[in-house]
Amino acid sequence: MKTFMWILVLSTLVTACTSTKPLTETEQKELEAWGTETPFEIISNRALPMPTAAFSALANSGMLAPGNSASSIDLTTNSNFFKMKGDTISAQLPYFGERRFGGNYGSNDISIRFNGIPTRRNIALNSGKRRMEMRFRISQEDDNEVYDILVMIFPNKTTRIDVTSSERTPISYNGRIEALE
Repeated sequence: MKTFMWILVLSTLVTACTSTKPLTETEQKELEAWGTETPFEIISNRALPMPTAAFSALANSGMLAPGNSASSIDLTTNSNFFKMKGDTISAQLPYFGERRFGGNYGSNDISIRFNGIPTRRNIALNSGKRRMEMRFRISQEDDNEVYDILVMIFPNKTTRIDVTSSERTPISYNGRIEALE
């Protein structure tokens, strides 16, 4: 029995320690094009809010739709976008989470939305993690809220958008990228 356990542990370690394959030249060129020259749109299919105690209590009360949880919400029926065209980025992303402070009074729109040229911009290929990383800082159109955005684009055209706000809990979005016409 001990021999079997050792063989099982060793085989697990050997298979778990495989290295990631490097980016091919085609994948690298395609990722670099997303970051420099190709205008694109990302449609998110899943929101990943930070599961705070209050939001978890809301989820446990049955107020979220079936298949959703405090840490994962399906967006297939919610319209959303993140676009980059030239120097301008624009987005309208549904928000699920807690507002920490601030905010507009009387507003029913709690989504994350912006349109403009970011104040900070850093775009770099991370070949070790096999992805293009774009970092932005931008403000909401009619508010003092500031967003730090990290967009990660992978070779299979899947994406992850991490949004850190000056007034809300962090949230991430998983989706797919498509070139704009």
